[in-house]
Order: sequence, then C-alpha cells, then structure tokens
Amino acid sequence: IGIINAATTCPSISPKLAGDSPTDQVEAIINDVVCAFIDLHNQNNETLTSTLNLTKKKIIPYIDLAHSTELALGNHWSSLTKQQKKIFERDIKNSLINDYVGILAEINEWKELNVLVDQNYSQNANTARVKIMVSLDNSNAKATVVLKLINKDRWKIYDLEYQSVSILDIEKIGYDSKIKRQGIEKLIQKMLSKS
Repeated sequence: IGIINAATTCPSISPKLAGDSPTDQVEAIINDVVCAFIDLHNQNNETLTSTLNLTKKKIIPYIDLAHSTELALGNHWSSLTKQQKKIFERDIKNSLINDYVGILAEINEWKELNVLVDQNYSQNANTARVKIMVSLDNSNAKATVVLKLINKDRWKIYDLEYQSVSILDIEKIGYDSKIKRQGIEKLIQKMLSKS
C-alpha cells in the first residue's frame, strides 16, 4: 500500500527535475544513485576511487551537511565561528565518505537491488521522515531504513536511521566524547592538522 519500486527505471530522473514532495525526492535520489552504480558495475570499474568519485557526485550533494553538523554538535554549534563550522562540516563529510565508500565498492548486486519507498511519510513543518525498504531479488531478507529530510530550498537528507540507530546520534556521541576529553579548541586544531 502506497509503495513504489524505486530501483528499476534506468536512466533515472534527476532529483532536480523530480516532484517537490519528500517521497518524490527520495525516489529520485535513490534511483539516481542505484542507476549510477549499475552503470559503474556494467563498466567493470568498481574501484575505491571510482566509488569515491560517484559518492561525491551522486550522494553528498543531497545531504544537508550544515544541518547534520549543527545537530551533531548541539549546544557547541552556536559558539563556533563560520570557519570553525565549516571545519566540522568537512569532518562529518569525510567521516561519511570514509565509513561508506568501502561498503559501496563491495556491493555487486546493484541490478538485483529493490528499493521500496513508502508513500506514507510524516512531515512536521520543514522536516520529514521517509521509510524505505531494501531487499535483493532472490532473498527474503529485507532492511527498513528511515531517511530524515529537511527542506530549506529543496528536500535534502540530514540523517539515516537503521534499526532505531541514527547516524547523527553516533556522530553526536563521538563529538561529545572528544570535546569532553580535549576541549573544542584542541579538537579543531587536530582536525585542521589532518587537512
């Protein structure tokens, strides 16, 4: 009921040309990503570098890094300068890329991937929660993921929840722990020395 298969129509519609509802945007983003990885797989070009480039081009633009970073830093956000906020945004972006590029590069079943977007989403002002179900053609195993979106000028993802665990909560716990241990200024200096 109210579910659409989002991973079977390649070439995909660009999210910029899709409808304005949260589910329209999620379907377009997922289709765009899956089709891009199917193309990469068909070219036998699934290296870490090509996956990294595809992630930067097809996934990162649809994530609201500023909002994610603000939520991950909580009360610390308002005391940061504009430059410091950008340093933390870059840190979260790099963390997401480092955590997931290896996983994406290992997936070989892009053509068998089924993604179902539940059309019954919840919305509160400029935020929404969209549930998606992911499965493979010849498998009974299914995973349910909740994407959290925010609409500033368009809908973008700011968090992902799997089995009630939020990526944002994990980032928040990590930052809280580091800030308590070494203070925010030392943490910023460490991040600057890495770049």
